[in-house]
Amino acid sequence: MNQYRSQLEDINKEIDHIDHVINTLRTKKDALIETRNQLLDKIAQTAIVADQTSTLYDTEDFPWSTRLKALAQQHFNIASFRALQLPILNAALEQKRDLFVLLPTGGGKSLCYQLPAIMDQTDGFTLVISPLVSLIKDQVYHLREANIPAEYLVSSSSKEQVSLIQSSMFPKKKGQPRPHSFKLLYVTPEKIAKSKRFMAALNKAYDADYKQLNILRTVFPKTRIMALTATCPWSVMKDVMRILNMKQPQVPNGTLVFSAPLFRPNLIYRVVQKPDTADETIRHITHWITTHHPDQSGIIYCLSKKDTETVAQMIYKESNGRIKCGSYHADMDDEDKDYIHQKWRTKEIQVVVATIAFGMGINHLETRFVIHHCLSKSIEGYYQESGRAGRDGKNAECIIYYSPSDVYQMVKYAQDYTTCRKILFERYFELDAQEGEGLVNNVTPDQPCGICDNCTRSRDEIVVENISTEAKTLITICDMLKQVNERVTMNKLVQMIQGRGLGIIKSHIMNRQDIEIPIRRFTEYDIERIIHHLLCEGYLAEDIVFTPYTTIT
Repeated sequence: MNQYRSQLEDINKEIDHIDHVINTLRTKKDALIETRNQLLDKIAQTAIVADQTSTLYDTEDFPWSTRLKALAQQHFNIASFRALQLPILNAALEQKRDLFVLLPTGGGKSLCYQLPAIMDQTDGFTLVISPLVSLIKDQVYHLREANIPAEYLVSSSSKEQVSLIQSSMFPKKKGQPRPHSFKLLYVTPEKIAKSKRFMAALNKAYDADYKQLNILRTVFPKTRIMALTATCPWSVMKDVMRILNMKQPQVPNGTLVFSAPLFRPNLIYRVVQKPDTADETIRHITHWITTHHPDQSGIIYCLSKKDTETVAQMIYKESNGRIKCGSYHADMDDEDKDYIHQKWRTKEIQVVVATIAFGMGINHLETRFVIHHCLSKSIEGYYQESGRAGRDGKNAECIIYYSPSDVYQMVKYAQDYTTCRKILFERYFELDAQEGEGLVNNVTPDQPCGICDNCTRSRDEIVVENISTEAKTLITICDMLKQVNERVTMNKLVQMIQGRGLGIIKSHIMNRQDIEIPIRRFTEYDIERIIHHLLCEGYLAEDIVFTPYTTIT
């Protein structure tokens, strides 16, 4: 019996040893895989940089160059291409590699696939997958204005329209032309994913003569794919390439990445302190528009659908009818949205007041200003939304009305009165690079733009204050409240540092010699800014509870 137990003990020890070795090897393997992935990332990014420095495609010596310029002039009234458009167009027309295009908002991404689509002299068409119905309709509207046959299929398309377009995707008999030769077909992602009939039609359309068709690699393995966006971290780019089965940039004939700088020198960014009341804010916006852009088109972004309607009505009333406004949000039916969009493009309406979530689909080349009545949900969102301005390359203004109660990253952007706005954008995007999330876009975070409010503000206007006493007082109050399990709202905390409503901590707080209560040298607005600064920097934390209030602990 003892002999068996001894053997069992030895076996258990050996198993434990093997488990330890396995765990050690597994940990080592995981570390090696992580290192390998990091090296692959570096190799891929090095390949991207090498491709970007190449001048292979930046020439007008290709067989199609003369016709390319002629069609650009004929249909789009374009005499010269914007930065990177020519090499992107040439690479697309060469049809040897997939393309990943990163151009800033207003950088001319649409032309990069629209012009190759009409350059195609076969009976094929280009499939464009876009998530925003309003943007799809806008694109098709402009293409038709340019005498380019284009169609779209979205959730609101009638059965007759769907049937007509699907039957036009391939010829009735082999060797015959398609009955309706549109050159571009726009669809939403869900149309691709959910419509079996649509996918069946596409599969039937796929033939040796239809290799210009841009469709997901999983359906058409031999077609070339062009992915386009404004901002994209490397990690997201990798995922997109993997999902679409696009080759990694470092392999032979791998995906060719074109990346333009984020900075658009024609956009002038400004931050304006939001007045205390809604009426004052409307008066300020109305005065600014009538003073700086009396007859020019613009967009005002609001957070809610109700706000778009209220703001549009109030600005129209405040301007005595001089500023004609139209609201634009998801609850409107398609006819009303198309009506507002059309009136805005023809300048019968001067300002579109849109929700942030929905207004990205509206477009007008001559948009001279974008105003944010409220803060965006993120820096990325603000960059995209403000990028609706100045898409014709001429100067435009991007104004944001800021209140200290807004979200933290945008608060840090708005509360910085010294750093160039362009640098703030690029620092934000570059920060992710330290964690492998960096943008592929080129950035120059050490070069100020020279035109934003912070660049043009006199240094004499900036007053630097030491807020260490106020900060310590606020942190002490919050710490005492936490000890007695007491919650406090932003407004209540402002009152407490002013010596009002101290409640159960009054006797403890008033006896402290190392802090100051009440604070008299700062206004309530200034104190709110200090609190938000402490929140942004992590000295205080916000504790959200399921009530109508936001509480601070």
